Amino acid sequence: MPSRVVLENPERVDSLMEVWSYGAASIFRSVMTGYRLQRTPRQVKAGPAEMLAIAVQEINVGYSDQFDTRRVLPIGDLFVIDLNAPYDYLLPRYGSAQCLHVPIDAVGLPPEVVRAAAGRLAASPLHTMMTAHIGELTRQAERLSVDPSASVLGDTSVELVRALLASAYDIDYARGLMAEVLLPRIRAYVRRHLGDADLSPEHIADAHDISPRRLFRLCAEAGFSLEQWIIAERLTGARADLARPELADVPIAAVARRWGFVNNAHFSRRFRDMFGIAPRDWRRIAPREFGAESTQPCGRSRFDEPQAP
Repeated sequence: MPSRVVLENPERVDSLMEVWSYGAASIFRSVMTGYRLQRTPRQVKAGPAEMLAIAVQEINVGYSDQFDTRRVLPIGDLFVIDLNAPYDYLLPRYGSAQCLHVPIDAVGLPPEVVRAAAGRLAASPLHTMMTAHIGELTRQAERLSVDPSASVLGDTSVELVRALLASAYDIDYARGLMAEVLLPRIRAYVRRHLGDADLSPEHIADAHDISPRRLFRLCAEAGFSLEQWIIAERLTGARADLARPELADVPIAAVARRWGFVNNAHFSRRFRDMFGIAPRDWRRIAPREFGAESTQPCGRSRFDEPQAP
């Protein structure tokens, strides 16, 4: 897109620029000697970008000027630049930034919301999550950008940007959007950690930079109990494993531990309550083909040595 670059020292330029694609989104990282990047109203008109840049200042302090607001950008600061509006970005000496590009149309927020939110990103409860997300997409880019799920990560990035800006603009305005972004992430996180005996609301909330109270509210608004859902998912996984022929010699207690149950009596009682049959009886009568394709909890590739139940 048309823009103007003014170099701090044209006689001595050191620059490394990297771009990774995540479907409709992308990560751009530049590490270089001092420069100024400007985009004028005439350039915007001549070459519309229709993109938003959500960036994290990585090395040395930068400065941005857009929508009549000049900002100092310390290291680690999260900021937004609308590439389809005039702006001025200054990096006075050697430094870098990590930048997530997402299509404005995909974000789908009115221009006035984007402009108002750009000046108060720190007010969003998703501020820390967005900063960490950009950092992870950058640090793991060589692996993640070629993964089959890269486009999904891009879609997730767009949704996260939408919720970030909407919640920075007004928390009530963003309440539904935040749930749309957070709940799928929370469900995926829980499913990956079902085998962790210490999986708790506190751990789940901490992993998503929200409070346990906010976590419970999100689940309640979606119409389900977090605790009961986790138990049901664990029991479903254990039921499938108990029907697998190749696990027939593994003690029931070991299967229960694998799915996060530390108390055998509690596991048996909850299993009977949910399925109407004891675990031992289910293992005896279950069709052997049932559950042959069940998924193991994340981080568990095999059982520990069998122990007596």
